[in-house]
Amino acid sequence: MSKKPYDLYTTAEDSLKGDINLLDGDERKRYKRFLTDQKKEEFLMGRTFLKHCLSKHLNIPPKQISFSYSKNGKPYLSSIYGASVFFNLSHSNGYFVVGISNKELGVDMEPITKLDEKKLKWFLSPQELKEVQSITDENQRKMSLFKLFTMKEAFIKATDKSFVLSDFSFWYVDNEWKLQVEDTHSWKFDTKMIGNEITIAICYQED
Repeated sequence: MSKKPYDLYTTAEDSLKGDINLLDGDERKRYKRFLTDQKKEEFLMGRTFLKHCLSKHLNIPPKQISFSYSKNGKPYLSSIYGASVFFNLSHSNGYFVVGISNKELGVDMEPITKLDEKKLKWFLSPQELKEVQSITDENQRKMSLFKLFTMKEAFIKATDKSFVLSDFSFWYVDNEWKLQVEDTHSWKFDTKMIGNEITIAICYQED
């Protein structure tokens, strides 16, 4: 099997310690604006984990990493860091995941709960909802729904919110979700699990 064109790192909150010394001036301002200690700590741990992951790829100390931001607020590395390095961070249910690639990518992680597909109707196209409801096996329908949810989120993050929900959809073909979108890029998806509780989706471009 060929190597994937991205690296994926996961960690649990209880094995991670935030380092406020890694925050630049803008990040410290954002950190202070959070209203609860929990949100502050989540932000700090996420930035600490992200910068340590990126430091391995850039071969520089994490303290030297500072982000620029797109008009939609997505952090990225400016050209001063040399080679193109794209990344994305997600956090949920006590875990963090970071994806890093030489092309745009998005990652999303969500806990598997007993959400009814009807509660996600606003997020699904009529076709997607119909396909989910056509799956007769309850466990398969539940897993397919959460794979679809995380894949859609990962695509939105990879494309920096360039597409609204009505611009794209997924079709369920041979028990797999396939993206249908007018785009010049060739987007691929992988899904992974942390135990039986967390679904992770990675949206990426192949080399």
